[in-house]
Amino acid sequence: MIKVFIFGISGKMGQILAHSLPDDFTLSGCADSTRIDEAPSDVIIDFSSAAATKSVTALADKLNCPLVIATTGQSEEDIGLITECAKHHAVLRSGNMSIGINLMLKICGSLKGIGKCEIVETHHTQKKDSPSGTALMLKAASGASEIHSLRLGNVVGEHKVIFGLGNETISLTHTALDRRLFADGAIKAARWLINQPYGLYSFDDFLCSEKHPSLFHSER
Repeated sequence: MIKVFIFGISGKMGQILAHSLPDDFTLSGCADSTRIDEAPSDVIIDFSSAAATKSVTALADKLNCPLVIATTGQSEEDIGLITECAKHHAVLRSGNMSIGINLMLKICGSLKGIGKCEIVETHHTQKKDSPSGTALMLKAASGASEIHSLRLGNVVGEHKVIFGLGNETISLTHTALDRRLFADGAIKAARWLINQPYGLYSFDDFLCSEKHPSLFHSER
C-alpha cells in the first residue's frame, strides 16, 4: 500500500485526487492553507499553489519522501528551493499532469521551426492565469509566436497548436473532458517516482520509461 500525502487537499484538484486514489494508495496525511496533518508517507502530491513551495519542500525534507509538484507560477526563489530539495529526494515537477498534453509537447518539439505557429487555448471563466501555464509550455515546445486565450463557460481545458506551412496547416488539439485526468496522471507519476533515486524529474522522464498503451488506463 502506497501512503500518499496530499498538499492542497481543500482545493478542487486536491479533492478530486483524494476521491480518485486507486486500491494500492491510501491517504496518510494532508495539508491546506490553514493546517498540516503530518504522518509517515511514501510520497507527497502537491496540488496547492506556487505560494506553498517553501512549505511543501520543507515537508518533503521532514517526511523524507519523494515529491510530485503539480503547480505552476513558481518564482526563481521557488525553483531554487525545488532544486535544493531534489538533492535529497526524488522530485517530479510538471505544469500539467495530463498524459495527453505531455505527449503533445513531445510532438510539438519535433515540429518546432517548420513554419509559423500559433496557439489557441480555452478555459472556464474562473481560470486565474492567462495565458495558462500549459499554453506557455506548449509555446516553448513549439516555438509559437502568439497565444490566443479564451475564457468561456465551464470549459475544463482545450489547447490547439496550429502550424502554418504555406498551402497547408497542421493542427494538434487536446481537450480535457474531466479534471480527474490530472489526478490520474499525478498518481501514475507518483507510483513511478517512489522507485527512483533522488534528483529532479520531468513528466517526460516518466513518459519515456513507461509503455504508452498502459498510460491511458483509468486508475480506478
